[in-house]
Amino acid sequence: MHRQPLKTLLLKSRAVSAAAGLLLSLAPATMAHDALPPTARHELDAIVAGKVPGSPQISGLQMVVIKDGKATFEYAAGIARVDGEKSIPLNLDHKVRIASISKLVATIGLMRLVEAGKVNLDTDVSDYLGFKLRNPNFPNDQITLREILSHSSSIRDGDYYWLKGGEEFEEFFKPYGKHYDGGAHFAHGGNKGPGEYFTYSNLNFGIMAGVIEKVTGQRFDRYMRESVLEPLGLSASYNVCDVSANEPETMASLFRKRDEDGNWRPEGDWVPQLDDKRFSCYYGMEPVARGEAPGAILEDYTPGQNPTLFSPQGGLRASARDLAKVAQLLLAGGETTDGKRLLDPQTVGEMAQPIWVYDARAENGNTTGEDLDPNGPSKRLMNAYGLSTHVVDLRDWGVSDDSHVLVGHLGDAYGLMGQFWIDFENNAALIALITGTADDPAAGTGITPMYRAEDEVLRWWWRWFGNKADD
Repeated sequence: MHRQPLKTLLLKSRAVSAAAGLLLSLAPATMAHDALPPTARHELDAIVAGKVPGSPQISGLQMVVIKDGKATFEYAAGIARVDGEKSIPLNLDHKVRIASISKLVATIGLMRLVEAGKVNLDTDVSDYLGFKLRNPNFPNDQITLREILSHSSSIRDGDYYWLKGGEEFEEFFKPYGKHYDGGAHFAHGGNKGPGEYFTYSNLNFGIMAGVIEKVTGQRFDRYMRESVLEPLGLSASYNVCDVSANEPETMASLFRKRDEDGNWRPEGDWVPQLDDKRFSCYYGMEPVARGEAPGAILEDYTPGQNPTLFSPQGGLRASARDLAKVAQLLLAGGETTDGKRLLDPQTVGEMAQPIWVYDARAENGNTTGEDLDPNGPSKRLMNAYGLSTHVVDLRDWGVSDDSHVLVGHLGDAYGLMGQFWIDFENNAALIALITGTADDPAAGTGITPMYRAEDEVLRWWWRWFGNKADD
């Protein structure tokens, strides 16, 4: 595994340590829309409306831009949900399922346990799980949390990576177990063992959540709420029913204009994909209506039994404003906006430091993310990865003429296309959540390997904010 830094990145992550004494605050947006030239807002409106050639109409966009540690621009447009014939406008406080950005937030919870001495990133993960986890194709190689978090563990998703309530997580990995699926959850072949090869795999984060549950004795959703989300002042949750029952009006749907057979209908109605009128608190639970309290759930659950229940890899419901506070936590070296320390600056730097860097000569990883075709349209999407952090140089993506490194994560599920990017060097960040597209999102048709609307949003931010980092 390659552990060299990506150029001068941290300078950039180590600048986090130097920034540890900074107290940053998330105030309401200090730059109103009209503080930018009208052209800037019109460009965002055009992206939402699908008026940019090659980019589809989108159902909604939340955006927060952070500069000098503060939220300086906010934007929300589109629909949050459809209620009969009425469309509810999307605002910045609506929460959506943020997909894989959830991985980065979950890792903040794990790193708190690392700092407390309860977990070691380089210990055999079997020591925490309560069962021996080995890739049967590499039986002598232990698997560590550092490898789990950097997607170099040799764990694979197979056809599915979640289990319903009452199932046993160990059955994914136990030879001849109910969910072993012929070993589909393990890599095989040369150069594919633990620590050798990068392949993006959601199941890694079921394992990570299992470690959290076994070490703390708490259900994953409860631990994350108490150790990370509430200290940040957020009502976000990995248990959707915490939001749908207690703050039902803030729960937004995800959309596509696509029928049940997968055919896109760009001129048709927006079709809710998730979080519409009924909600399942965990995989396999009978859904409850928006605003309905689910009552006691999983009363007989044993921590570690099935840590995929609350989708640690993608199930966090949060708003762009919520994620702005997460970004500020990391920019401030692990300190919240009201002065609580959740992480040490060195930990934030370690999260941002690349563990895996693509080496074409060594053929040490697949850069296309969840597209398993190494030559697919998302080629070059992931060239470097840290502890649940996607590290990208905008020069490699053709966005910037000069080297400019961002650290964060993308999210893609049920229509959601999310970007969470931190620019440590300039104390800046971009959070942008697209809630669905009206047509095929078309990966790799813009400048970057991302989906086209994401590409347009990132380049909008770079035009109006990224190039002005030193102003």
